[in-house]
This record gives sequence, structure tokens and C-alpha cells, in this order.
Amino acid sequence: MSDPSVNEETAPSWNPFDPEFLLDPYPTYTRLRDEDPVHRNPLGILIVSRYDDAHQVLRDPHTSVRRFESSADTPEHMQVLRNRGEERTPSILGLDPPDHTRLRKLVQRTFTPRSIARMRERTTTIVDELLDNLSTRSREGDDEIDLIADYAFVIPFAVIHAMLGLPTADVERVRSWSHALTQTLEPYLTPEQVDAAVDGGTHMEAYLRDAIAWKRREPAEDLLTDLVQVEEEGDRMDEEELLAMTSLLFVAGHETTVNLIGNGTHALLRHPDQLAQVRDDESVDETLADELLRYDSPVQTSGRRMMHDVEIGGVEVPSGEMVLTALGSANRDPRFWGDTAGQLDVTRADANRHMSFGSGVHHCLGAALARMEGEIAVTRLVRRFPDLALAAEPTYNARIILRGREAMPVALGQPA
Repeated sequence: MSDPSVNEETAPSWNPFDPEFLLDPYPTYTRLRDEDPVHRNPLGILIVSRYDDAHQVLRDPHTSVRRFESSADTPEHMQVLRNRGEERTPSILGLDPPDHTRLRKLVQRTFTPRSIARMRERTTTIVDELLDNLSTRSREGDDEIDLIADYAFVIPFAVIHAMLGLPTADVERVRSWSHALTQTLEPYLTPEQVDAAVDGGTHMEAYLRDAIAWKRREPAEDLLTDLVQVEEEGDRMDEEELLAMTSLLFVAGHETTVNLIGNGTHALLRHPDQLAQVRDDESVDETLADELLRYDSPVQTSGRRMMHDVEIGGVEVPSGEMVLTALGSANRDPRFWGDTAGQLDVTRADANRHMSFGSGVHHCLGAALARMEGEIAVTRLVRRFPDLALAAEPTYNARIILRGREAMPVALGQPA
């Protein structure tokens, strides 16, 4: 906990409302790890910033992902989202064992190495077609694009849409609904964001119910059919569980991969030696995505409620306390990663030990898919456009949990 002898004006603080922190949290993370690794911020939130402490919390079997707040803790304008959440079957993200275990076991039967390999070819085609279009633009003199809107935002949505076997004609509508719903993963929303999320949720639910009914009538070789048909020891997902799972694939599986592509490309552009290595040496493809995930994590925090008295980092934490793990900080902790923790190294052999996908029973189900998408999107981009460069400084989305670039103007240069 905070040392009372430390001057409060100069003590580090995890402040999600500080624009400077949201722009670049890493200097604050460094101070927290060194000075106050089990930190209670002015809002009363307990947050751990060291790798070993975060690992302990996330892998502790006696924890809960449920928040347990009362309605009084929810801002009035966000109460409608809370009410909608209570009326619907929660996604796997909001479930503890044994419910979580049952659903995860079912879904894991569809996220097989074979299905990921099948999507690798499809993802490569999607990326190459997009790069072909950008190459044409560049040759015609339209050299500058927004890497987020014109590239990073397009790929993961096209991939998950194809993976589920849904009509391409629906992509634009569903993407807008999904983008609005993604905001609900954040703890604080504006009234406008709440309205957009409610509207997006209503449309998304109706669309997915129709899609599930369609796949029941006309099964095909796709993930949505697999989810409809999956069975384990006589157990299957009911309609509401299917709806929650499919919606989660759009919401959680899209924005995080957008951020991986955007954050990762920006990191490479700021490290020309690493960019050159990726451009010229295909052997780094095996470690690239994990190092980009480690260096600037798309998901910065993950919370667990401790369901027993426990000691974390030498601090006694009582049962019932919610602990936030700073994944972005753990990923750069020199106590675990050594002296190069703060450096980008696309050849880092143990980069896959990062915490960007969480850890323990809630380790991200789509981790292999996200790695694959990130690797293909980034490597094929920088090899197709060897002179890729920032055209202006990126702007950030200023989110607490899902850290990413809101816009990133780049000059493509001539395609190879």
C-alpha cells in the first residue's frame, strides 16, 4: 500500500481521468512498480503493477470476475446498461466456474488448430486484397491514409465475419453496432456513448438471432454453425448463451485486434531498426505479434475480486476486495523481463509470456486468432510498403482498458 511518509503531491497515482496518463501510461507504471506496487488510488481502487503480483491474482482459483456493485455505484446515465446486462445471459467474460468452465469447454471445441489454420489462408486473402486496393491508391497519387480507419479497423472485422460465415453485404452495419458496443467494456461512458451502445445492442441482438436461426436451418462449414452444433457429453449452448458468445466474438475480438495492429505498427515506425528487421527477415514472424502485444498491450487492465484473505506483494488483501491488474505494466516489468523490458525487440524469445491475453482460467479464447491476424496484417503491410512512414502524430482513443490509436495518418510510399 502507499507509504504514508511519501509526499502525496509527488507520489505516483493510477489516475484514469488524467489525459497525460491515458496518452502514455508507461512512465506512471515505472514509478508504481518501483515505489508503490500494490497501490490504492484516490478512487479507492487497488491496483497491482508488477508481473509476479498480476500473475498471482489472475491465476488464483479463489477469485471472481463479477463486480458486485450496487445500483447506487452506477452513474444514473449508465443505469440503462446495467439493467440490460442484468436482463440478459452474461458472456463468458462475466462468468465464474462452474458456469464459465462448462461454456469454455464447449467453445474450445470450435477454436481448434484446424479452424485457425483454415482462417489463416482466408485472413491472408483479406489482407492482400486490401493491400492491393491501397497499392492502386498509392500509384494514383493518393498516398496518405488513416492506418486505423482504412486498414486496422477493416481486417479483424472482415476476418470474424468470414469466420462466422455471415454475408459480406452486412459488414458495414454490423461493424458500426459492434464499435458502439465495444465502449461498454470501459468503466465510464458518456451519455452519448450509452445511447449508441443501447441502439447498437438492440440491432446486433436482432441480427444475430436471425443469423443463428439461419445456421440452424442451413448449416455450413463455419464457426457459427460449429457453435450451434457443438456438444460435449450431451451438453449444448442454449439460445441465449449462443447469442452472448457470438456477440462477444464481435465486441471483444474486434477492437482488441484493431489496437494490436495500430499500436504494433506505430511501435515499429518509432523503432526503425526493428521495422527494418521485420521488413527484411521473415524469421521474426514467429515472435513479432507477441512482442508487439507485450510492448504496448491493447488491453491494459483486468480485474478480479478476491474471494479469500490473501497476501499480495507483502500486503494483506481482505476477502471481497476487487484488485485491478495493470497488464501493460506487468508486460514491461524489468523484475521479470530483465534490463530490456522497456525496449522493443521483435526477436524476443519469451515474448509469449506476456499478459495481454490475461492468465488463468480466463486466458483469452481467441489468443491464437489475434496473434495470427496481427502477424499477417503487420508483416504484409510493412513488406508491401517498405517506405511506410508517419504523416502526422497519431491521436489516442483515451480509453482506460482498451488502449489504442484513434487515428494514425501514414504515407504509404510506393508499393514493392
